[in-house]
Amino acid sequence: MHARADAEQRATTLMRMLMQNAAPSRAARSSDRNGSGPVETVRPPHDFQAAFFQRMGLAQQFRALFELLPDTDFFAKDTEGRFVAIGAGMVRRIGAQREEELLGVHDSTIHPPFVARAIREDDLQVMRTRQPIVDRVEALYARTHAKDWFVTTKLPILDENGEVIGVMGFVRPYHGGSGGGEDDARLRRVVAHIHEHYSGRLVIADLAQIAHLSERQLNRRFQETFRMSPQEFIVRTRIQAASDDLLETDKPVAEIALEHGFYDQSAFTRQFRQHTGETPLVFRRLRRRTRDV
Repeated sequence: MHARADAEQRATTLMRMLMQNAAPSRAARSSDRNGSGPVETVRPPHDFQAAFFQRMGLAQQFRALFELLPDTDFFAKDTEGRFVAIGAGMVRRIGAQREEELLGVHDSTIHPPFVARAIREDDLQVMRTRQPIVDRVEALYARTHAKDWFVTTKLPILDENGEVIGVMGFVRPYHGGSGGGEDDARLRRVVAHIHEHYSGRLVIADLAQIAHLSERQLNRRFQETFRMSPQEFIVRTRIQAASDDLLETDKPVAEIALEHGFYDQSAFTRQFRQHTGETPLVFRRLRRRTRDV
């Protein structure tokens, strides 16, 4: 846990260095009394740091270091929610070839409506309160891994006058709960079981037994980590997995519904619309069109 915390702290520090503009530096040199030539003046630590970053210019050299952080994808957006920077890993996960394809794009172009709305609400909260969101667990849409869960950390971006101009952060795969210790291991066992058996019948009592928790305790752990109940998590996992088939295959909607744990096409369509705001057919048509652009 200490290693992960250290890695997150390094990533957060690097993100601040990447996005914040260096303040104008004070005069770096002056002539000595004998006029023998320039000598280095003594500056406060922050001026020394700002002068160095100013020499780096706008090349965003720290981005090369971000790309080497394992399982960490960075991003930055303006106040309107348009991407201004996206790490290579996130570009690949979304299904694009180059960062340029996604610059100026909103989350609504990438994610289903219910996911995009949740992301935007978090972005607005960070910009409004100027407080970071740390380790928010969420299901993020990926073109080939739609049912994947990720941990997101976000901070506000400030200009040289201290005004909020956007939000920045990084995303990592979710590997367990946020509390650490045995509770994480118990939750991971349940999540792994759901991911493996989501297409079949899942009983909450059985999941609680896998975790060696009561049903009430299991529900509380899911609410704390995922902001939803175990049953909602199961439905969300099924819908995310079905999203893959809608995009990557030409299977009829009724067949996809049965293969992903829904009683019939009607039940699938009802749940899909409730969670995404779209019917499966509309989702398939619009997302394929966006992907092919």
